[in-house]
Amino acid sequence: MLALPPPRPTLALALQGGGAHGAFTWGVLDRLLEEDIRLVGVSGASAGAMNAAMLAQGWARGGCAGARAELANFWERVSAAGRLGPIRPSVTDRLLGRWNVDHAPGTHLVDWARRWVSPYRTQSADFHPLRGLLAEMVEPELIRRSGLRLFVSATNVQTGALRLFDETELEVDHLLASACLPSLFRAVRIDGQDYWDGGYLANPPLSPLAAACPGADLMVVTINPFTCSTTPEDPAGIAARLNQITFNAALLQEMRCLSARSDAPRLHLIGADEHLQDLGLYSKLMTDWSFLNWLRDAGREAAGRWVEENMRAVGVGSSVRTPALA
Repeated sequence: MLALPPPRPTLALALQGGGAHGAFTWGVLDRLLEEDIRLVGVSGASAGAMNAAMLAQGWARGGCAGARAELANFWERVSAAGRLGPIRPSVTDRLLGRWNVDHAPGTHLVDWARRWVSPYRTQSADFHPLRGLLAEMVEPELIRRSGLRLFVSATNVQTGALRLFDETELEVDHLLASACLPSLFRAVRIDGQDYWDGGYLANPPLSPLAAACPGADLMVVTINPFTCSTTPEDPAGIAARLNQITFNAALLQEMRCLSARSDAPRLHLIGADEHLQDLGLYSKLMTDWSFLNWLRDAGREAAGRWVEENMRAVGVGSSVRTPALA
C-alpha cells in the first residue's frame, strides 16, 4: 500500500509594519514561498498591510511564484518612487554598508519638518507619496479572488479604536490609512472617519486572522526589534528605541492573550532583532535600492534559518521563543 505524502504546512501570515524596513518582510516571504506551503490568510499593518496586499494579489495570479514576483515588483517600484527623497546614505556609508542614516543631512531636514511643520499646512487632503503607485498596482478584485483571508488594521483618530478592513472591502485608501504616520501625513478619511497608522493598535492583527483561519499555524513576521543590547543615550537612539517599543506593545499583548487561550493557535515568529537592531528611526523612510536589497537578503537569511530549525513544528506545536514574551 502506497504511503500518503505528508500534508502541506498550512500557514496564516501576520506581517508587522515599519516603513522601508518592510523590505525585510519581503525577504522573509520570498524565502518562505520557496517552500511547499499552503497559505490561507494574511494580515498586516502599515508596510505589512502593503506586503499582505501584494502577496494576496500575486497569489491570485500564480500561487507562490506569482506572489514572489508581485512583491519584488512592488518594492522595486517603491524604491523608484522614492529615488529623489531627502534621506539617502552618504557615499562612504554606501561603500561600508552602513545603513543608519540618523545623522545624514537629509534626516535633519525631515526631523525638523516633522517637529515644526504640520502636514495639514503643506499637503493636499489626498496626498501620500505612495498613492499613485498603489493606485497603479493594487487590483482589489484580484485580491478578493485570491482565496486568502486578509485583514488590514487602522486607528480611528476620533475614537482611538482599532478598525479592521478585510479583503471584501479593501481599497487603496485602506492601505494608505494603515500606513498613515500622523507626524508626516494628513489622516486618511474613509466613510467620514479619519484614520492613522494601524500599527498603534494592531501591529499586526492576530486574533481576527486566527479566528478566520482555524487549524492553521500563525506565523508572525516582525521588523521592530523586541530587545536592544544597550540603553540608548543620544536623542536619535532614544527615539528609535521608543518607536520600537511603541509599535511592539500591542503585538506582545495580543500574543500573550492568544497563548493563554485553551484553543490557542500554534504560533511561530521570524524576527529582525539580529539584523535591524542597530538601524535608526529614519532608515524606515529610506528607499535606496541597495538598502532595500540588503533588507530583503537579511529577511531571506532569517527565514531560511527558521525553515531549517522550525518548519517541522508546523502542524505540531508552537516554536515562538522570545524574551519579550517571558
